[in-house]
Amino acid sequence: MSFGENEKVNQQLFLKQVPTGIAGPEDFETKESPAPECGNGQVLVESHYFGLDAALRLIVRDSDEFLFRVRPGDLVRGTAAGRVIESKLSGYEVGEYVLASGGVQNYIACGPGELERCDVSQAPLEAWLGGFGVSGLTAYFALIKECKPQPGQTVLVNGAAGAVGSIAGQIAKLAGATVIGLTGSEEKCDWLVNELGYDIAINYKDSDWYDQLVTAAPDRLDFIFDNVGGEVLDLSLKLIAMRGTVLLCGSTSQYAQEEMRGPDNYIWLGTMRARMQGYVIFDYIDQYEEARTQIAGWIKDGKLKIPSFAFSGDVCDFPEAFKQLYEGKNLGKMVLKLPAAI
Repeated sequence: MSFGENEKVNQQLFLKQVPTGIAGPEDFETKESPAPECGNGQVLVESHYFGLDAALRLIVRDSDEFLFRVRPGDLVRGTAAGRVIESKLSGYEVGEYVLASGGVQNYIACGPGELERCDVSQAPLEAWLGGFGVSGLTAYFALIKECKPQPGQTVLVNGAAGAVGSIAGQIAKLAGATVIGLTGSEEKCDWLVNELGYDIAINYKDSDWYDQLVTAAPDRLDFIFDNVGGEVLDLSLKLIAMRGTVLLCGSTSQYAQEEMRGPDNYIWLGTMRARMQGYVIFDYIDQYEEARTQIAGWIKDGKLKIPSFAFSGDVCDFPEAFKQLYEGKNLGKMVLKLPAAI
């Protein structure tokens, strides 16, 4: 396809086929088209960053069991952090930074229901996709509203070096709890302890990781904040404390499996009078502003770090970045940094 000299080229990412195992570049295809027109009541957004979320693998499965399914031939779902370059929507000016929900593409034309302003004086633009966005809010409400840890209690974060876990552990520390993180490499263990202030970090790829966890939590686990599922969740259930809480936030180990497997050790929930609870961030949507005010204060006071891991490329590089996310290359939130980003 040819484009005019001054015409903006819009790369768009489509699902090519249903992945087998971890999704790879061969499962996607990039197409080029002119940038969309900005209609009345819309803004045109130039994408600067896209967040990479493991849950995308869940919605590209060959199954109608999950919401927001993406089928072969569909534009891949995604939220961009970018800049308004044209506006026909009252209240939005050219130059403003926003989140735009319009799929993985360089330019997005969208209306007010698909937009959220980003105050970059509170946090950098890319952080609005991670620690200052849904990932950070997920961690905030999980700890502050659901778990409510206290000094003297012990919190285990599974998937501790990811977008949500890297924030959750810090918030648990701010509450005065002892915080243990499970993650997938020695590098990440060192980073959790030395950079983010975790008390203990354990590599779940070690053959004796469960024995290490038993030693690290002699008084058992008051809270398990789980983002992983599978064996990591199953074995950690054996250490739940009396009247403890297991909060289910994600199951990254299961998203690419043809048959998902649940925990076998649920008997410990009964033995210890504990509870296992599902959790979805959108239950707190009316409290986002309040939470961001608190998070911004912690950032300003140096009490909270918002880690992100940038993969530089264009829309066509999204599949490779997604593959690296599943390979555990990221420390904190994985973002794709596009050429337009400053």
